[in-house]
Amino acid sequence: MLFIAEGRIEQPINSTDHHVAAAWLGPMVDSGFLQSGYLGAKGRRVLLVLSAPDEEAVTGRLNDLPIVRNGSVVMSISVVKALRFS
Repeated sequence: MLFIAEGRIEQPINSTDHHVAAAWLGPMVDSGFLQSGYLGAKGRRVLLVLSAPDEEAVTGRLNDLPIVRNGSVVMSISVVKALRFS
């Protein structure tokens, strides 16, 4: 299944947090879990396109991210039901 995870940056993410998040996200890309992502620090937004068998798998992996655990980013998850191409 395909999911969109939308995050709201609640606290500034410092350079150490960026490195820790990259260390977690890299393997997620390699495993096919993370398909794409966008970080808009100025607008305090994070968007991730994720692929997983179910919502529990997505929730579990996202909640393990250090920037989510420490409250810097709050995530909400939506199932992608259709894609439109033009």
